Amino acid sequence: MFGALFLFEEQFLHIGAISFTALIGTELIMVALTIQTWHMVMVLSILFSLITYTASVFVLKSTFNREFILSWDFVWKTLSLTLVSCMPIYIMKFLRKIFNPPTYSKLT
Repeated sequence: MFGALFLFEEQFLHIGAISFTALIGTELIMVALTIQTWHMVMVLSILFSLITYTASVFVLKSTFNREFILSWDFVWKTLSLTLVSCMPIYIMKFLRKIFNPPTYSKLT
């Protein structure tokens, strides 16, 4: 949220759309990084979540500013917030796998 405040000094009205979209993206990425064995139901549930959120953005016209959401400014700010929130966890997961490998990889 502090990153969103930093990026939106002059656009305080758009902070909700960007923060919420980054939150949805972050949660879906965290779920995808947590899954060890993928199943079709998991893929469908993630896709259904994305489709539902995208549809709600276009249906709830009074809540979301559609022309701002379709702008490049919205895209780069949302992606940067999502990247900043996901990268530390992914890096720690990667380092943990390197320094503390699973038992099956130690045996081979």
